[in-house]
Amino acid sequence: MSASLFSAASAAVVDELAAGFREPPMEARPHTYWLWMNGHLHAPSAIEELRAMKQAGLSGVLLFEMGARGDKAAFPPPGPAFLSDGWLAQLKTALDEARALGLQVDMSVISSWDMGGPWIEPKHAVMALYATEAEVTGGQRVEVALPFPTPERTAPLGPDGRPAFWTDVTVLALRAPKRLPAHEFVLRLDPPAEHGLAEVVLDQGRPNAGAELAATMTPVKEFAVAVSSTGASARDFTEVLRGTLAPTPGPQRFKLPEGTKGRYVQLRLLSGHEAARPRWTLGEFEVLDATGRNLAGNHAVNRLYDGALTVRAPMPLTYYNWKAANLNNGSVDGPGGVFCTFGRPPFDITDPRDLVDVTAQVDREGRLRWEAPPGTWTILRYVCMVTGEKLKVPSPASDGLASDHLNPEATRVHMNHVIAQLKKGLGDDLPKAGLTNLYLASYEVVGKVWSPVFAAEFKRRRGYELTRYLPALFGAQIGNSETTERFLFDYEKTMGEVVVDAYYRTAAEVARAAGLKIKSEAGGPGPPIHTPPIEALQAFGAIDSVQGEFWPFRPTSDAINVIKEPASAGHIYGVRRIHLESFTSSRHWAEGPQDLKESADRVFCEGGNHFVWHTWTHNSPAAGVPGWVYGAGTHLNRNVTWWPQAPAFLSYLARGSYLLQRGNFVADVLYYYGDGGANFVGPRRNPPTLGPGYDYDVVNAEVILTRLSVRDGRLTLPDGTHYGVLVLPAREDIHPAVLAKIDALVQAGATVLGPRPRRASGLEGFARSDATVKELATKLWADLDGKERTSRRHGAGRVVQGRTEREVLTELGVPPDFTAPAALDFIHRRDGDAEIYFVRNRETTAFTGTATFRAGLKAPELWDPRTGVMAPAGMFRRVEGGIEVSLQLAPLGSIFVVFRGRIPPTAVAQVAPHAGVEIRDGHPHLVTERGGTYTVTFGSGLRGEVAVPPLPGLLMLDSDWTVDFSSPAGAPGRVLLQRVGPWTQSAAPELKYFTGTARYRRTFALPEGWRAHAKRVELDLGRLWAIGEVAVNGRPLGVVWTPPFRVDCTAALRDGANEITVDVVNTWHNRLVGEARGAVPKWTKTHVTVSQRGLGREMQSGPWAKLDPIESGLFGPVRLIPIAVHPIE
Repeated sequence: MSASLFSAASAAVVDELAAGFREPPMEARPHTYWLWMNGHLHAPSAIEELRAMKQAGLSGVLLFEMGARGDKAAFPPPGPAFLSDGWLAQLKTALDEARALGLQVDMSVISSWDMGGPWIEPKHAVMALYATEAEVTGGQRVEVALPFPTPERTAPLGPDGRPAFWTDVTVLALRAPKRLPAHEFVLRLDPPAEHGLAEVVLDQGRPNAGAELAATMTPVKEFAVAVSSTGASARDFTEVLRGTLAPTPGPQRFKLPEGTKGRYVQLRLLSGHEAARPRWTLGEFEVLDATGRNLAGNHAVNRLYDGALTVRAPMPLTYYNWKAANLNNGSVDGPGGVFCTFGRPPFDITDPRDLVDVTAQVDREGRLRWEAPPGTWTILRYVCMVTGEKLKVPSPASDGLASDHLNPEATRVHMNHVIAQLKKGLGDDLPKAGLTNLYLASYEVVGKVWSPVFAAEFKRRRGYELTRYLPALFGAQIGNSETTERFLFDYEKTMGEVVVDAYYRTAAEVARAAGLKIKSEAGGPGPPIHTPPIEALQAFGAIDSVQGEFWPFRPTSDAINVIKEPASAGHIYGVRRIHLESFTSSRHWAEGPQDLKESADRVFCEGGNHFVWHTWTHNSPAAGVPGWVYGAGTHLNRNVTWWPQAPAFLSYLARGSYLLQRGNFVADVLYYYGDGGANFVGPRRNPPTLGPGYDYDVVNAEVILTRLSVRDGRLTLPDGTHYGVLVLPAREDIHPAVLAKIDALVQAGATVLGPRPRRASGLEGFARSDATVKELATKLWADLDGKERTSRRHGAGRVVQGRTEREVLTELGVPPDFTAPAALDFIHRRDGDAEIYFVRNRETTAFTGTATFRAGLKAPELWDPRTGVMAPAGMFRRVEGGIEVSLQLAPLGSIFVVFRGRIPPTAVAQVAPHAGVEIRDGHPHLVTERGGTYTVTFGSGLRGEVAVPPLPGLLMLDSDWTVDFSSPAGAPGRVLLQRVGPWTQSAAPELKYFTGTARYRRTFALPEGWRAHAKRVELDLGRLWAIGEVAVNGRPLGVVWTPPFRVDCTAALRDGANEITVDVVNTWHNRLVGEARGAVPKWTKTHVTVSQRGLGREMQSGPWAKLDPIESGLFGPVRLIPIAVHPIE
């Protein structure tokens, strides 16, 4: 073969891309949350921590003050109040050291979260809207004191006993009020598609509701269920079941008629068992398919189209103890395990003229003086008042009111205070002092909020008065269901816009004026955990630096995997780095790096490319070990047992982040998620209509209108990211401006797939807007019906209806970007001429096989993020649709496949029987653990044979080990093992509950001539937990932290006597369990009293004494493996 084979690829390893992979730059290296618990900082320890961070490979911190949780007797001592002079002095010490080390420092602007603090006055605090009712008789002058809403228990009160801030929003008089026949809940099934439905389950709640609840609430009696396969409007539903519930706690099942199908389900509660009781109660509602799967549970939300699963509910906006989401969250919870409705269904206001605004007739004391027309009237008083919501987990000296996120003045008050205090302590040039970003934590304000400025904002943005429609926010129907739905759309859209502008955009303006930027988890965590009233992508677009979050150990739930959302936001708004709050969990000291890798790899495949470890808690010497930590997070600090080995995993994260920050994301589909107010992007989950092998982003109206164009038939963003098809949501409404832009995009050459819109969104001028939508839809869709006629040209582009995304891409000549068995997942970025693919094995078994990449005519290279080793791929071939590459991946293993340079005609395509191929000095070499004759097929079609001489047998090294146990808590010393295995299986408590480092030693003699035909020898340790460090004959061979626990020991071996040492480190978990059980002496010190371990059915949660120890040690089998490396001539 030619000596120049693979020379181009070999030479490429010296370039910028390879250099950055080998030694990742600071911006690719992980950051960490740096928590100052209770505001406490010990300056000498803080300096040592920052130096340790830099040495281990971290590049920055997100400084976050937080209150402690757990055993108060072991809490950190309280420090100075957040932003006080003493606190700022601590900050300056930390910033000076971080600046000297070159570490980036971002800082949260709150003690814990949400935005707020002691400086927030009630007039700028979180508000809510409340309502009261009073009955009056007309035909006379009415003088009556209207009832005042009951304040929240947390609300600050003024001298008169009322909330410290409140104001009447409006007072309406309703003539001859009628009520809807039922409380109505509309749920979108998950995932959003038509499903076959078998039965429903209604749960009356727990039997121990308590005397207070029992005296005021009563179980639901009659109910009805209806289904819809089209939309969520009242006219779309067909009733399929009417039933009666027994007044007993627990689940009750009801069969649905055979053949029932639906996309939406409507539950109507018609009566209670005791009509005189003021409220009805229900614990849970489930909709099951034939397999028993609950399709209405909001614990696994796919947020791609409609947002939260609860589409509509008859709920007062701020009835905090009873959340509509509780009805279908998969558990019987809430007070007494029940969800509450009002005893009487909401109003049915058929004629809006029956509502009379009498606000001007009500004085400040709430007394109505009104010449009431004849008839019976219900007076509806709507009051905005402070809720008293405070910060979530502040330090002891830093609690205060959470601020009004809808009021830009409140945001400015908070941000200006923060900036002023920072300048007071650090000087006017805050970036020079060492600050980069100010951080806004995820929006988690309780309930539905209001603001004194909201009504005016609604009028300015929507063009009509809000007040007449306020009953609809409490479940009433005004005019008809369509009018009500249009108003509710306007309300939610306005709410979303106002939060983005008043909170995120205003905070960013104030920060930028001070030379700083805003970073935030602006779209999360989202439903079902929290449902902020925002359009998430637009919120990300209003700030400078986007961040999501993920929790590992949740293989069956996507509740807290907010990755695809910030990734899509970054892609569509041109933000390169996608930060993630990383590894948050409740498993205190129960994780090693091998436990975290699976979730890190998922982050990479969903589009995340920068880790912000959650969390490093500051510890002083007084903390002891394992010390002070926050109540959630995978702990990372110098007290962690495997801290000396941590750089191996941190380097893995940095290498992956570096490559995935390069260039542009490659995707073929762009999903439009509508222009509603509460919109979210769910975890990456290809719809069945797209299938595997393609990737996508989600886009909002703002980006369609302002950033999207067409280039060469592809929908293109300003930074060059482009897509083959725009997919519209399964909705019948759309904003006219968006549809007009879609018309322009199609005429310019874009392909658009989706149903024909039927009407405009919203209420304002809807007749005119509906006409515009129908005119544009006719222009675009013309005679398409989605069945017989599914595609038509329009200008230079095409409109498609009734086809799948996969079918459309195939017709466009776009094959899958990645074709492989289902075990493999991927992401693709393009950096100049380089095609960068990250591939992960999702299975806990090894993968040996092939994957096809749509990478053009370029040669593949394999870049290992574990080791930093880069080498040309040994075996690949051109196939239809791309380049097929042979891959071998460990259980949960991963690799980068980088395509660059030309494909040589002599590349190896296949070896039979299977063996590996490596490129050495530009030549292919066959790599195998077995002797024999191998047939080699080249890409050109030529074949050859390679004869490999017999290899010696494996050396099994499972027996006769000595183990030296070392721990500051005391250790059993040296132990002789007949066979390697978990030390936790020992009956001796000092071994069973050991935490620390165990040094395994074994000597062996290498038989004479054993290496004669073995060009390479590898030491395979089998399995171990949590992390290991290997040496042979005193020569360090590195840290092994994830399968395969295997090292190349060729250069370290010698003929005759050899010694292997393996240092295995576990975590603090076992020692804490043993101490709690009284099995070993108390030595540790921490305030954490409960934890978790295990997965699925094996998961345990509770106090330390109730948890089992985690299997620890070197498990084996330990083998010395001879490997032949033979040139292919």
